[in-house]
Amino acid sequence: MNKILVDTMWLEAIFTWEGLPTTLADELDAFADALDNEKILGISSVVSLTELTKHLGKKNEQKMRTTIQELKSSGIIFVNVTQKIAERAGELHWKYGVPTADSLIAATGMVENTKHVLTGDLRHFGPIKNLIKIIDLKQALKMVR
Repeated sequence: MNKILVDTMWLEAIFTWEGLPTTLADELDAFADALDNEKILGISSVVSLTELTKHLGKKNEQKMRTTIQELKSSGIIFVNVTQKIAERAGELHWKYGVPTADSLIAATGMVENTKHVLTGDLRHFGPIKNLIKIIDLKQALKMVR
């Protein structure tokens, strides 16, 4: 089974896709189904929970709590920050200038031997694209088995 690191922006999109174009909403739904049916393994950092709590909480606290609960009961595996992840994140920040939160997220994928990151954040993940491959939603859906 293919394993994908899912960045915060896509976690939010999967669970709060109201108002998105129908095609994108359908693709997000297909990806969520693939995760739930274990056709693909989605992992994320607990740092993404922090980012989502902050971002969604500013908009609507109840929606944030519902979304976080749905995420925690979904097929996505949330990985705690370990010493190894923290050290790798420090290297990514130092060598490539990746901001702390994104370096922790990227390091999670690297330490967990994930080859791909589903993200649209090319500004922060671009400098490390040779260390973990950046993919979009269409590419992620092609990896579903």
